[in-house]
Amino acid sequence: MREKSVRTLVLYGMFVAIVFLLGLTPLGYIYLPMASITTVHIPVIVGGYTLGKKGGAVLGFFFGLTSFIKCFTTPDAIAAIMLGTTTGFGAYNLLLIIAVLFLPRILTGFFSAALYEFIGGTGKRQAAAMGISAFVGTMTNTVLFLGGLYVLAFEQAAEAMGVAASALLTTLLGIVASNGIIEAIAAVIICTAVGKAISAYTNRNKSE
Repeated sequence: MREKSVRTLVLYGMFVAIVFLLGLTPLGYIYLPMASITTVHIPVIVGGYTLGKKGGAVLGFFFGLTSFIKCFTTPDAIAAIMLGTTTGFGAYNLLLIIAVLFLPRILTGFFSAALYEFIGGTGKRQAAAMGISAFVGTMTNTVLFLGGLYVLAFEQAAEAMGVAASALLTTLLGIVASNGIIEAIAAVIICTAVGKAISAYTNRNKSE
């Protein structure tokens, strides 16, 4: 029992370290000619395979924490909205931070792990479970993050993106259809490969 607890703690430490490494350095962002995609959600999803719903949610929290830290270290238009740079920080900004920066990330890890468990991440279905969970988890992050901006910071988001308020929904849907889909496809490939490797290693250690 103690050995299992130590192994779980080590896995938490490893995944959290990877989340911080990707979230706070350029390593977590891939720039393509047609889009810019993030990979910070990948250790959150893979961690959910290994550590379950609670683990996925915890790793999602740390993903959100890196987003919050970046508001101070590399501030951009979204950071200005979150922190109330031009309006002053208040309860509204605290709501934005929780609902836009943290909640989508936490649910990314939780939903990925829950779906993986529901499909049955063992045997022949393991790869399919990982791929589907990675796709859904990635889209959860994208849709809830952008949706949170649309619902809670409509005017500020339109201004930050340089579009008219009437065109904001179309712009956000375009981001989901381009960046979001590319991120989801990349997550399916990477999460499935890494997840299967970790699963094989874990199962081999259990049998020894």
